[in-house]
Amino acid sequence: RVLSTREDTVRLGPKRPPVAGGADASGHGVLRVARTPGVEEAVARVAPGLRVEAVDVVGPRTSLALRAAGWAEAAVLVAAATGASEIVAPGGGVAEAEVGPDGLRVRVRCGDPLDEVVLRSYCIGAAHMALGWVTSEGLVVDGSGEVHDLTIRSFGVLRAADTPPVAV
Repeated sequence: RVLSTREDTVRLGPKRPPVAGGADASGHGVLRVARTPGVEEAVARVAPGLRVEAVDVVGPRTSLALRAAGWAEAAVLVAAATGASEIVAPGGGVAEAEVGPDGLRVRVRCGDPLDEVVLRSYCIGAAHMALGWVTSEGLVVDGSGEVHDLTIRSFGVLRAADTPPVAV
């Protein structure tokens, strides 16, 4: 087993396929996504009304092996367009999140938890990650697609201190 450094992982590891899309209130639309094997099928499982247009982009290699890559972006796009409050994962788990003046409210349905404290911790971590993902995170690449800035701050990751309270 080989463990890569953070810098090697950022520079050389696969990334989530970048996307750009739009959908109407019926959940139909277009999702343009970096050409990645299996992305059309992943999107169709959660957003059958989206037409996937795979495009060639300059940049790091992409992979669907990263957690929820491809389908999560499609599900969030359709939920925002249709006003749906729940996201249903391909495995059947359901999550709902709402941002309010007092913080985030998260609800999940995933079967009987083995440990409620662990489940709550995972939900808080996921809420933190999702909030950063949709508000501030990204990678900057040059014209040839190479990642240059390798600091956590440059990724736009939301600091824990800046995370609003999360109610699960």
